[in-house]
Amino acid sequence: MKRPGHGCTQPPYVVLRAAALSLLAAVVATLVGAILHAPVVLGADAGSPVRVGILGTSTPRSSPLIGAIVQELERLGHVEGRNLTIDYRNADDKPERLPGLARELVRLKPDVILTHGTMESTIEAMKATKTIPIVFAHPVDPVRAGLVTSLAKPGGNVTGVTSLNADLGAKRLELITEMVPGVRRVAVLVSPDDPDSLLMVEAVESAARARRIRLDLLEIRDPARLSDTIRNARSAGAGALLVLGSPPLYRLSPPLAQLALQYRVPAISAWRAFPEAGGLASFGTDLVEMFQRAAGLVDRVLKGAKPAEMPVEQPTNFELVINTRTARALGLAIPSAVLLRADHIIE
Repeated sequence: MKRPGHGCTQPPYVVLRAAALSLLAAVVATLVGAILHAPVVLGADAGSPVRVGILGTSTPRSSPLIGAIVQELERLGHVEGRNLTIDYRNADDKPERLPGLARELVRLKPDVILTHGTMESTIEAMKATKTIPIVFAHPVDPVRAGLVTSLAKPGGNVTGVTSLNADLGAKRLELITEMVPGVRRVAVLVSPDDPDSLLMVEAVESAARARRIRLDLLEIRDPARLSDTIRNARSAGAGALLVLGSPPLYRLSPPLAQLALQYRVPAISAWRAFPEAGGLASFGTDLVEMFQRAAGLVDRVLKGAKPAEMPVEQPTNFELVINTRTARALGLAIPSAVLLRADHIIE
């Protein structure tokens, strides 16, 4: 055996140390590569795929609202095409299709069904299954509609997020009368396809009586006749227009905004899309946020939570949006007290 320094170019401990460092570098490189190329899945087991059914009355898959659901689920670790399958069913403004669509989804055996639009989507889903968890987004009064036993303790297999659009309708009437001083007659656009319309009309009528405002209730049955409806309301003496927060009216925001401006009718809606399209104002909940919160409830159900024990969530943030460019076109001077309360002003 040769001693160190006799025929060896390096001491043994130097050779061993170099080998160990080389091995460590290889291990680190392998780990870093694995991490960089591994799929990023937060909060979900990529090996446990789940299935979610989405049932709506009028909102298509391409809508930003559906996009908000998908993006929030992805943020929570449920990635469509990887560990999540989403089955979409939309009635395309034809409520009579909902029963069949609900049964189709149930036959696919989803882990949870998310319903949106009018409360009929939730009602039909409840008829189709008593066991699959259901999460709703939007119903005005889920207790009165019989969807849940109470907001705090829903019971059964249903929970969700409510919009509070009945109470907010009264607030919108108050705001439009502040923005149009002296108005005594207001046209109210109603969707006969929305069962929640009755609750919203009742709230608005109560507020109108307190303010001695006359209401003209106008049912929107045929979107092709929107122009006639707005023109006739203006001719009949309506000094302002209020669009109820019904899901079937949401998609009509752009044409309604333009027609209100064309016929010089100050108008307020439930959705920000309305003033962004040229309407005077909107006041209500952020729909994208509401759909994201519904997706959050879906995530909790997928992780084992029971709808019966999950309180129905209510909106906490309400935004007032005013289009001052439209106000100027209508010859209105919005009171500074109202402008100061606005969350967003479109100039």
